[in-house]
Amino acid sequence: MKKRLLASTLAAMLLASSLAGCGKKAETTDAAAAGTEATTKAEAADTTAASGDKVTLNFTWWGNQLRNDVTKQAVDLYMSQNPGVEIKVEFTDWTGYWDKLSAMAAGGNLPDILQMDYSYLNQYQQSGQLANLSEFIDSGVIDTTNIPDSVIESGSIDDKCYAMSIGSNALVMIYDKAVVEEAGVDLSKQLTFEELYEVSKTIYEKTGVKGAFDGQINMMAMVARGNGSYMFDELRAGTTDSMKLYFEAVEKFATAEFAVSPDLLAEKNMDIVETKPIIDGTTWNDFALSNQFIAVSNTAGRELGMAYYPILDNAKTQSLYLKPGQFLSVAETSQNKEAAAKFVDWFVNSIECNEILMAERGIPVNTEVAAAIKPKAEAISQSVFDYISQVGEIATPIDVPDPSGKGEVEALGKTMVEAIRYGDATAEEAADQFVAESKKILEEAAK
Repeated sequence: MKKRLLASTLAAMLLASSLAGCGKKAETTDAAAAGTEATTKAEAADTTAASGDKVTLNFTWWGNQLRNDVTKQAVDLYMSQNPGVEIKVEFTDWTGYWDKLSAMAAGGNLPDILQMDYSYLNQYQQSGQLANLSEFIDSGVIDTTNIPDSVIESGSIDDKCYAMSIGSNALVMIYDKAVVEEAGVDLSKQLTFEELYEVSKTIYEKTGVKGAFDGQINMMAMVARGNGSYMFDELRAGTTDSMKLYFEAVEKFATAEFAVSPDLLAEKNMDIVETKPIIDGTTWNDFALSNQFIAVSNTAGRELGMAYYPILDNAKTQSLYLKPGQFLSVAETSQNKEAAAKFVDWFVNSIECNEILMAERGIPVNTEVAAAIKPKAEAISQSVFDYISQVGEIATPIDVPDPSGKGEVEALGKTMVEAIRYGDATAEEAADQFVAESKKILEEAAK
């Protein structure tokens, strides 16, 4: 009965995804039209700005409370240094951010400056919602003198830059130092899935603290990378090789004695820093991006450590990579593109700004800025600098930006992981259904 319910749920999800996909195509058309209409408005607004009148910019991002606090401080500093500019800020959590941004894009009302993620870059650029920053780089409005070419390329599509990276980070396994030391286990090397299983078992036996396994899309992608492929290529082709390996690992960890119950995992949302199970000691480990380490540590209020993100057993290649932490983009519909670009320039190139941010979004991409702030960083921030340096020594190239439909695939993946954890599906059933449904989602999104 449960499996029939699961199938019905997924069928409903696919229908909703298809409708959402249709809605997104309509949004794309509306946003493109709004972008065309805004071109004339932008010229008028830039003339107004040049005349000395106050320019108002809207800036939105996703994040935790620490990010919100330091970003507001940085924005306040910018406005004090540029009294002709007013910046109105807005923030939300990761999931709510993309829902809100999609609605704003549909109405042609994207904020002037928006935080962008690598996985959504293709989708927003292809729908004509992001301004081309290359013209501002070429004119010198955005100074890239001390920014590596690879950073510019990470936000570029077809040789045009649509997003400026504001920090580098990497996937990481965060752990409770006291618990790990009590158990006497070694996390100095990159653990395979089997080694992580054995370590988690030992820690539970010696301390009673349970372990977690990453049931998010990041782990899916890492399994595919370790298997020598790109996840979305496999999904588009209907290939189940990597996804079977992934869901088998989910099943193995979910049925272990040390596993956290699915009800508790549902309650403790691992997407939100404040509710992660490692915060209150429900688990000894957590999976995140390195730039989240500061917020997770501060929220937990105890000493945490950083270990390499685990790798697939018998991996064909190293799966770890360096990722643009986040980008800043300028909306194509912005009526003050140059003023927005000037803020982007300041955000990445100002030492004063980054002394406030202190690598919360990742290690600064400006090499001189990074060198200037590292000695001033607290020990917890220093560890992030060190981890990025270590990953840089073994990292392989990042995958291309994720395709349209990624959000629906991610939501479907969470549903399948939950089904396995509750015993409603086996790993093989989950892999077959996930790949088949994802293939349809990606095909519909590409139309």
